[in-house]
Amino acid sequence: MSIKLISIQVGCVKSYGDKQSKEFLDKYWESAFFKGVADGKIWVGKTGLAGDEVADKVHHGGLEKAVFANSYENYGEWAKFLGLNSIPFGALGENLTISGLHESSVCLGDVHKIGSVVLQVSQPRKPCWKIAARWSNKKFTNEIYTTGLTGWYYRVVEEGFVEAGDEVSVVSQDESKVSILDANMAFANPIKYRDILEKIATIGAIAPSY
Repeated sequence: MSIKLISIQVGCVKSYGDKQSKEFLDKYWESAFFKGVADGKIWVGKTGLAGDEVADKVHHGGLEKAVFANSYENYGEWAKFLGLNSIPFGALGENLTISGLHESSVCLGDVHKIGSVVLQVSQPRKPCWKIAARWSNKKFTNEIYTTGLTGWYYRVVEEGFVEAGDEVSVVSQDESKVSILDANMAFANPIKYRDILEKIATIGAIAPSY
């Protein structure tokens, strides 16, 4: 099965909610979570895509979390969970929406080439409450954790350009072969999956903060 970059998204930091509100879904927040589709060739530098901003630089962005990717195969499941017929590209706040890759097949340390850009999988995404606020659904963040379908972060090994429709090639796969799904299960239940955690500890490519 071919692996393709279906869509590219970037966004600017904006504010939402009410500073005076005590309601979870209505409280004030700043984020670049709402991203728009970017057409044409987009530059990908060491800290991310041209035109993409980061509000919370403590938990997002930087060299180790420069690019956030999500599997297009999960879109149907999320639309169903949210009670919608469909959801737009970038619905999970991702920069890259990719078909043919999934949390069960993407492994920590894997190296992928998209366009002229070389990327390395650095860690799973850890969804926070803002995704629940984005979709006005308090249960959404927990559902992502429960399923393990979090998406994943890349560090940029070689800068370059990407464009929607680009083929994605797997340049190399880490010998540990710990998938994003495996890693998420292990951190959710460390006692049961201690063997996976021990494998993760040996992966040199994993983000230090993870």
